[in-house]
Amino acid sequence: MKTKVGLSHEPKRKLPWVVYWFGQPDDETGKQRKYTKCFRYNREAREFQTDKQTQFDRGGPRDMPADVTLGRLLDEFWDARVSGLSHSSQACYRNTVSQLREHFGNSRPVRLIEQRHAETFMAARKRRDDRPGSLSGNARKQHLKYCRAIFNAAVEWRYIVRNPFLPVRSSGSSPLRAKPKSRAWHHLTPGEFDRLLAAVPNVKRRAAYWLMYGCGLRPGEVYNLTLDRVDLESRRVYVANLAVTNSVPPFVVKADGQSADTKERSVPIPEAGIADLTAACQQAFKSGGFVVLSPERFATVQRYWRLCRDGESWGGRKDHRPWLNRDMMNNLLRDTKAYLRKAGVDLTALFTLTAFRKSFGQNHANAGTPSRALAKLLGHSDVSVTMEFYNRVTDANERAVAQTMDRLLGPGDKRLVGT
Repeated sequence: MKTKVGLSHEPKRKLPWVVYWFGQPDDETGKQRKYTKCFRYNREAREFQTDKQTQFDRGGPRDMPADVTLGRLLDEFWDARVSGLSHSSQACYRNTVSQLREHFGNSRPVRLIEQRHAETFMAARKRRDDRPGSLSGNARKQHLKYCRAIFNAAVEWRYIVRNPFLPVRSSGSSPLRAKPKSRAWHHLTPGEFDRLLAAVPNVKRRAAYWLMYGCGLRPGEVYNLTLDRVDLESRRVYVANLAVTNSVPPFVVKADGQSADTKERSVPIPEAGIADLTAACQQAFKSGGFVVLSPERFATVQRYWRLCRDGESWGGRKDHRPWLNRDMMNNLLRDTKAYLRKAGVDLTALFTLTAFRKSFGQNHANAGTPSRALAKLLGHSDVSVTMEFYNRVTDANERAVAQTMDRLLGPGDKRLVGT
């Protein structure tokens, strides 16, 4: 049986370098089908020949997969991998899937989608709303992430040999390699946080800010926190799932990069925040045991949850959707920005509720907290996510580096003595 991957040169062809190999013998005729792939340059052909020969030597399939259409792949992927994810994750996947269908068409054979087609698809992504500006780097990264997941499944199911959205060798200008620029966000310093607290009259709101800024909790984790998950004596807060009841919606801990998995953890509470948290816990019985929810908001949550549980529209929406962790909150960002203006804090970049949590991570990174310890506090499933705080160079970082060199080297005139 012929198993060697060959290479021939046919100068009259537009793509003169031809890599060829033979598949398994046909059950009826006993003949082996010949497969070819053409290249413009000898280097590209030899690289493909080497990769293909290595694949065969490891027992990989020699025959090309059946002509599975993109439409079939997307339908099967949705049923197998997406249908069990959260509502928000499904919405993100739905956006990418619809654009793949629109760009390639449902009838396009998956095996005919190559790296150059994948690069063209990624380069052509634009905003789908009416707002001006180009597509953000994070949106492109999300499209690329989901495309890779879809075509990785195609490789696992042996519909294709390799994932076209994973470049083998390409320049840094390739849309499949370009790393999106992260948007600048306002780092809330400890001094600015103290001024914010002084401008907030409500103790429950101050407790919420302490949990986000002082403990690194996500906003959804804070507003789903119940009294039994706070240990004031040992100064720790526990983030864990909350079971669903007829009167209380569920809470599912979400880890970065894991849409369906949980990431339960415990985080120490800074001593400076104990007073506000103690006062908030003492009032929690008025809000069904939720630490930072007001009694009025708790009553609204109960009403919305009953409608959601019964499959009706709620919260002013025209359609029904599943309950999300963030539905416990209302107008929190609007109120926070108002308090920041009252405190005289000038925002120099984008500010969202996540900025409290990011500032917690940046403060620890600047203070020298080990990256793996910080990843555990933040609930990151991958320490590479945490490393973004250590790679973020701030003015304070640069000043600290300069001061360190000044201490090490000392004044220049002293080093010149005796020369």
